[in-house]
Amino acid sequence: MKVLHLCAVAFGLETLLLPQIDYLRGRGLSVEAACSPDPSIEELRARGYTIHEVQIDRKISPVPNTKSVVELGKLMRAQSYDLVHTHAPVASVLGRVAAKLVGVKRIVYTAHGFYFHDEMPRQKYALYHGIERSVAQITDRILVQSQEDFDTAVTTGLASAAKIRYLGNGIDLRRFDVTALSEARRAELRRELQVPQSRGPILGITGRITEEKGFGELVEAMSLLRDDFPEAHLIVIGGQLSTERDAFQDRLVDFIGEHGLDSHVTFTGFRSDVQDLLGLLDVFVLPSYREGLPRSILEAMGMELPVVTTRIRGCREAVVDRVTGLLVPARDSRALKQAIHEILSDRDLAARFGKAGRERVVSTFDEQFVFARLEEVYRELGVSFA
Repeated sequence: MKVLHLCAVAFGLETLLLPQIDYLRGRGLSVEAACSPDPSIEELRARGYTIHEVQIDRKISPVPNTKSVVELGKLMRAQSYDLVHTHAPVASVLGRVAAKLVGVKRIVYTAHGFYFHDEMPRQKYALYHGIERSVAQITDRILVQSQEDFDTAVTTGLASAAKIRYLGNGIDLRRFDVTALSEARRAELRRELQVPQSRGPILGITGRITEEKGFGELVEAMSLLRDDFPEAHLIVIGGQLSTERDAFQDRLVDFIGEHGLDSHVTFTGFRSDVQDLLGLLDVFVLPSYREGLPRSILEAMGMELPVVTTRIRGCREAVVDRVTGLLVPARDSRALKQAIHEILSDRDLAARFGKAGRERVVSTFDEQFVFARLEEVYRELGVSFA
């Protein structure tokens, strides 16, 4: 059977979807993908993936959105897919509409965190919830990554309970294993990144550089930490996509300079060796305003790192407060600083959090659990596996 996975950008395809695509291909399905044009697509094709390029804006814009629906419809009709599986908020709306218009028999949507959330103004929440609810009518299965999103979808009437399934999120535990990282590799990375060889603690964050990830609060917290940890260093693993709604990286660099932290922050850009870079850290921090169920936290816990994150949907499901890390209010740099300070001041506490985090990932967030749930959903829709 032939399946299309659709997302907005190649970054999402490469970082989030390839493990699922590999699993489905290994189970005998023909799986292709579609996303907006990107230079990295050629490298993915060289690795054996079939990728179709269709321009998909990441914002609501009637003319470009309509063109995307038309182009996606042409692709789906030409390739005769048995199932279309969509990802990302806008791409999922456009992809599902296109699939319905051309008569695709099975339409699946993974919500990587519903775009509407508790921190939104009521009118904005109602708008995005209404869009999701409307398109849910033409969707056969809606997969959610957090239990909180499952409960929200059911209690707010987003879709009938029969359509909603808990998928969860997970990581490759063989890759994110601190015991596989040698001291020689750590030393090599510190030299490459020019991270000071001092005894100062190292904080880290991974992901796209956007305002909603809480980078501003993290820099403020770093500034406040200097009194007690003058040699503290921050490693930012990731970068800014050209398609981001907010061009935040330049503002972030200015903010770092204004706080006198230029020599205390290292930007690595997007990397394929995230697991090794995590091995340099003493604490992982994600002060985000909006998440689904962040894989970055799971990767950090897999590497036995204590985590400080915000008490929001997804983050509070991944991290057990005072067991695997500490939860703080969103948009509160002082609370963030205090939590980081508490962990850095108590090595035994940090070690306990790290070990408990690894145990939690092993028991709950192994990607093999996600693959099994995904296959079960496809089987419910009549997909045959080898």
